[in-house]
Amino acid sequence: MFRKPFATKTESQLRSSDRRKLRAELLAAYPASTEERIAELFGDGGGADVTSVKFTAHSGEQGILISIKGQPILWKDLDGNLFPTVYALWTVPNMLPSIMTHGPVLHKLFDGADLMLPGVIIPAEGFGDLQYGDIVSITVRGSLMPMAVGTMAISSDEIKKSNYAMRGKGVHILHTFGDTLWASGDKSTPPDPVDEADTSGSWSEISYPHSGMSTPVNVDVVTDSVRSLSMSVPDDEATQPNHTEAADEDDTSSIPQLTPAEMDTLLSTALLTALKTLPTDSKTLPMPSSILYANHIMPSRPRGTHLDIKQSSYKKVGKFLKAMEKRGLIKLKERGGETLLVGVNGVHPLLKEFEAPRKIARDEKKKDSQTTSTGTGPAPGSSNGTNPAPPSINQIISITEFFKPSQKELRFFEEVGGSKNDVYSAADIRTAVTEYISAKGLVDDVNPRMVKIDPTLCDTILQKHEYTTIDYLPRDEIVSRLRNQMPQFHQLNLPASPQGSVTELRKGPLKPLQITTEQRQGRKMVTKVVGLERFGVDPETFAGVLRGVCASSTSLSPLPGKANAHPTYEVMVQGNKVKEVCGVLEREYGVPFSGGRSRFVEVFEKGGKK
Repeated sequence: MFRKPFATKTESQLRSSDRRKLRAELLAAYPASTEERIAELFGDGGGADVTSVKFTAHSGEQGILISIKGQPILWKDLDGNLFPTVYALWTVPNMLPSIMTHGPVLHKLFDGADLMLPGVIIPAEGFGDLQYGDIVSITVRGSLMPMAVGTMAISSDEIKKSNYAMRGKGVHILHTFGDTLWASGDKSTPPDPVDEADTSGSWSEISYPHSGMSTPVNVDVVTDSVRSLSMSVPDDEATQPNHTEAADEDDTSSIPQLTPAEMDTLLSTALLTALKTLPTDSKTLPMPSSILYANHIMPSRPRGTHLDIKQSSYKKVGKFLKAMEKRGLIKLKERGGETLLVGVNGVHPLLKEFEAPRKIARDEKKKDSQTTSTGTGPAPGSSNGTNPAPPSINQIISITEFFKPSQKELRFFEEVGGSKNDVYSAADIRTAVTEYISAKGLVDDVNPRMVKIDPTLCDTILQKHEYTTIDYLPRDEIVSRLRNQMPQFHQLNLPASPQGSVTELRKGPLKPLQITTEQRQGRKMVTKVVGLERFGVDPETFAGVLRGVCASSTSLSPLPGKANAHPTYEVMVQGNKVKEVCGVLEREYGVPFSGGRSRFVEVFEKGGKK
């Protein structure tokens, strides 16, 4: 939510009565806090300089930010929910229930990822009573200081019912240490430094049997070999995000490290398995290499194995696929800075003679999906007056953001082997910065967190007035500056769309779907939906589903557009049906909502933004 800069309006002072009301609201919302700790947060006597300001996040969320002596301590959304910042939580750490994770996963959260359940450390006493949407803090193993704030994407009861399988999304991350909200304060670090915490491991301290037992069992799964391995990890590697731990939903804690040759063999096996079942019609190909790897190669690995391109001799997906192209298995093409799979050689001897593993990772996910679909809940599209459960994680729309170098950044990326046609994810940019810093020896000897600004970095990330004033910058700020000034692209993953699961690479940030209510002919209300095509939703089918759910008439109208462009349509339903429209989008098409809002949807009611 605050990963990118947010806009604010005029700041105003809170009156003493408003301060007292705010303190009462905090105590009521978070009874684990005491009056003494809240008083400490607000300063002696509660008479500190307390201000409020309205803000709008880059994704469209609005709220009110409360600051004390210029330090942001909490924000309130439009529903009245209070969210403490990390600054407030460092003063009152027990204000929120906490979820603990590993160091590498925490770095991934700093890059904008949500917390997946495989990255959560299960406490011996269980998770307590946590409901979907509850506000929680995130801590790292070895430190009690919260480093992020988010809302639960799953209830603790659902985790227990799954026998602690720990698959899927755990927490929607809203605010982290190091984001723009933190940067609007004094940029201080937590009182209990996270650097002293153990951030190298990737195992869980608690193991849960899958035989139907729901009581956690304490086991020590940290072997001597793992301990010795974690002690030998270089500092640079220990502080880098683990790309597979936050994204991969399989439990890989007990899998040993593979040699590059063994990982190469595992990669080839997963690719051949994926190619055996990959459709080669015009709806599937061409396919971006990132989607081929994430949606087809990764799920095709043998069950119980761990796949990481970084541990192979190839190091990058593009290099691996080009090696397979030289062997005649596949055909690739470069377009718009993206490597695309455009053909599969189905008669290649290696592919014809290959026998796929009997059990692969995808089979387990399908089994989980079938179990969910045969439950006793209401059928999709039905309305029983209650809030529907969130869709399966495999059916939720997701977005991948990419960045392309402009002329200003091109020299830097050429130094690390890139080109003007390459596009980079946020993780790729961080990796490129790390490789460049290491190759040039720019880490400060006195403070390893600081990086010396050489001429290339100076020309790339500094403004002209900073040329003579800045000699060193933190690594994270270099990454942030570089990413924020690069042109943005995005790609949607639409698993519920019959037209295909992945969109083409699109320039610019995501343009949300728009839902508008307006009054016509006296007090008659209508609800209009525009932009369905961007999310792979057929407007005619959507209108039919909406007609049944709302029990109201619907209509379909073409919108004016450019010549030769694909036609777009507006769906209109009688009455104020915003909740029903959002419900259909969530249940039927996997549009994710949190607290009634979604980054993929903008709602306008009676001419004002909701």
